[in-house]
Amino acid sequence: MALKIDLHPAGPGSARLLIAGARPSPETVSLALQRNDGRYLGLDRQWQVTPHWHPIFTAEPLSDGLRLTLGADLVDSIVGVGGAPLRVAARLDGVEDAGTLRIRGELIGSGAAAPRSASRDPLEETISVRRPGAESARDAEPDSETDGFSLDLEGSADSRPATETAARWPWFVLAAVLLLAGVSVGAWWLGWFDETPPLDTDVPRVVEPTSDRPPAKIGESGSAQTGETAPPSTSEPTLTGIALASRFLADGPTPAAIFERAEQLEQAGDCPAAYALYSEAANADPNFAARLARRYDPLTHRPGNCIAAPDIPYAIVYYSDAAEAGDIEVQRRLGQLMAEHETSGPTHEAGLGWLRKAAAAGDEEAAGAIERFGGVR
Repeated sequence: MALKIDLHPAGPGSARLLIAGARPSPETVSLALQRNDGRYLGLDRQWQVTPHWHPIFTAEPLSDGLRLTLGADLVDSIVGVGGAPLRVAARLDGVEDAGTLRIRGELIGSGAAAPRSASRDPLEETISVRRPGAESARDAEPDSETDGFSLDLEGSADSRPATETAARWPWFVLAAVLLLAGVSVGAWWLGWFDETPPLDTDVPRVVEPTSDRPPAKIGESGSAQTGETAPPSTSEPTLTGIALASRFLADGPTPAAIFERAEQLEQAGDCPAAYALYSEAANADPNFAARLARRYDPLTHRPGNCIAAPDIPYAIVYYSDAAEAGDIEVQRRLGQLMAEHETSGPTHEAGLGWLRKAAAAGDEEAAGAIERFGGVR
């Protein structure tokens, strides 16, 4: 029978893997991780075509199974597949069995534990901007206009006072007076200073309509004058993958909404997010576990962007959750798959057991399958 393997996060770069079923404490434990494309996790987090067995040095027997502690190498590799299904083969004292990994909770990579930099916050520092050659010019001429200025990140400038000598300001005053006098003479010559004729009281005065809106401030865009809100200059980056799935799950959606969103993301080609949401819906409700199992079942498989081909081991894992909830049709189909997948051995016998349960509940097709696989009712 396929192993039931759950992975529980235990902090950044760490997790506890629980293999269900009471068993004695093993002397040696090793794991092999396989992706849906058939490749195995090797050394240095590389995926290869041949199996590689990773030794596990911490194994604790419990009443309901065996608990293994996984380190950063395995956890980071699992996080790296973005929620895609993983098949885990366990070798306990030389005896091998396998099952599909189910992640319970949000797995965090070891990168989340990296300490923050001790350097100063850039926003607290001031950027000094100086014109080219300012240092040498300032050393040569202390009162030169080429002195620099300081500009902080908020755009405020601390300009240095001009070093003009006080003897020059009378010349500026004299030039301003002469200019003003010239302008006045020109205005008088053009008749700008003529008296305005009195208003005729018998003629109605026309008042130009004015807008109720206050005048726009200098520098405002046309959208401000029309009352429209200008679009923001920058937009929030679009989330994908696990980040998108986590954001969606944060609102507490129903299993039906989770499964529907997973189908939408699969159609959009975001497989990491789709895998994560499919798994979450299956864990939350046996009915959606059965629906997901049918996506992997060769009999009912329909091609998709992410689940492109049938996969019997994955179908068995998700059918098992629904079968344990008492779905007779699922029990019969699970028994058929297990008995067909293995012609003998524990998996074959477990399949016959599910067929017997369905037959005892009145499923005639299950009863016929028992005889076809050579079992006894």
